[in-house]
Amino acid sequence: MKSEMDSMYTNQVWNLVEAPDGVKPIGCKWVFKKKTDMDGKVQTYKARLVAKDFKQIHGVYYDETFSPVAMIKSIRILLVIAAYYDYEIWQMDVKTVFLNGSLLEDVYITQPEGFCIPGEAKKICKLQRSIYGLKQASRSRNLRFDETVKQFGFIKNEDEPCVYKKVSGSIVVFLVFCQEYPKYLRRTKDSFLIYGGQEELNVIGYTDASFQTDRDDFRSQSGFVFCINGGAVSWKSSKQDTVADSTTEAEYIAASNAAKEAVWIKKFITELGIFPSIVDLIDLFCDNNGTIAQAKEPRSHQKSKHILRCYHLIREIIDRGDVKIYRVPTLDNAADPPTKPLAQPKHEGHTRNIGIRSMPDWL
Repeated sequence: MKSEMDSMYTNQVWNLVEAPDGVKPIGCKWVFKKKTDMDGKVQTYKARLVAKDFKQIHGVYYDETFSPVAMIKSIRILLVIAAYYDYEIWQMDVKTVFLNGSLLEDVYITQPEGFCIPGEAKKICKLQRSIYGLKQASRSRNLRFDETVKQFGFIKNEDEPCVYKKVSGSIVVFLVFCQEYPKYLRRTKDSFLIYGGQEELNVIGYTDASFQTDRDDFRSQSGFVFCINGGAVSWKSSKQDTVADSTTEAEYIAASNAAKEAVWIKKFITELGIFPSIVDLIDLFCDNNGTIAQAKEPRSHQKSKHILRCYHLIREIIDRGDVKIYRVPTLDNAADPPTKPLAQPKHEGHTRNIGIRSMPDWL
């Protein structure tokens, strides 16, 4: 608790003032937490002073609250890049990160329990900085972070607002701002993701000036070749909000979603400015002839007439040259193992094609 209060004083989070007429301060409370490592052993006993945000009134104590965080797919892409080129990765646990956000509203809280100033118990705290628990705390922190890193020459990625890039000669540095990793990742003892506190800042840097790579080799390493597999009638993916009436419709919906994802990845990586080959077509493979025919040009068919309009976006994506769809023979469809039982020789052949090896092969 004393350490938390020291952080409050160091960051000049509030000023002690007389309560203005008509102002009712927001309460605050102490929250205690045991921070554990991957094995569940207690590493730190943490005390956090938290505002009682349920007493905040919209339009009075706060307005906007949205704050973006890096998507897990963006982190995965950058980790793939770092792993492929053997770039350095640093992870930093930013302590008391919310205390750096500047407030735009006048917000008052009560003095923390156990730390009232003697003789001034009737005074309240006017916040200059955000604290944990405030509804606008995340937004205030993000605005301050964005403003600060731009002063150091970092440029925000337009397709991923929590990824920043700075180029200095042959050195390129990426900053990735994200929330605490999910518990299932932190429980994985062999996970290479480094976890820490409430907010995490990942720095991915490298010193390669050439930025050249063989397209096919990199694609095979990074997964920028999309291979889809629809499945049976009435198949529904967890990524879809609709149920298909046929295998063709199911695979057409999957192809449309994959194409949209490919377009986003292409835009994101293009802004990273690392791989010139990303401007080329992205290959989309499918083993269903009906799906390929529907994607290339409009066709009327009894079993596809109920497809929602939003899934026909794949046709526009293909027409403008972002994605090219190919047929992959069923025998060569490397996406089969995750979707159906296969004979062992066929299963082993597919796993080899997607780069999966048995443990003895790596030792």
